[in-house]
Amino acid sequence: MEDGVRETVGTLSDRLVDYLSSEAAVSAESSRCLRDMNLIAAQRYRAAADGVAELNASTEAISARHAAVHPLLLQVGDIEAHVAELERVVTQLNEYTKRLEHRYRALA
Repeated sequence: MEDGVRETVGTLSDRLVDYLSSEAAVSAESSRCLRDMNLIAAQRYRAAADGVAELNASTEAISARHAAVHPLLLQVGDIEAHVAELERVVTQLNEYTKRLEHRYRALA
């Protein structure tokens, strides 16, 4: 009976070693998988950070261009108002010229 117990204990020990080896292999593989996932995430975060930096640079450039153009846009509004006034004066002058022309023809 001792031989049977020893054989059973030996088998149990062998199976326990196999089980623990499998658990260690699974843990090691999980660690490798997590490491790889962390590397991928870090790469994506770096790419996102680079994109944000480019957007910031573009935003600053656009803001600088807008600041340079803004006074000119204000002048365009003033010019439009002056053109409208000039058109009104030209219309009045044209009407006055037509009246003068009618008077001249009436005198001639």
